[in-house]
Amino acid sequence: MPANPGRNPFAGNDSPPLVDIRYRCGLVARAVDPNKRRWTPWPGRTDSFDIVSWQPATGKDYELVWPT
Repeated sequence: MPANPGRNPFAGNDSPPLVDIRYRCGLVARAVDPNKRRWTPWPGRTDSFDIVSWQPATGKDYELVWPT
């Protein structure tokens, strides 16, 4: 998975591809709309739900995958 660029890589795209996102806590959200996620970290702190990496979605259905 590529690292989070600190901004939505599909900003301005009205029909972006779905992506899989890995959060700092290890949770992976699959097949999400990138325009509906917060790509920039909270200022002055780290958060468990900061996006650390992403990739184009491999499936079609939304899914949460918990770390094992």
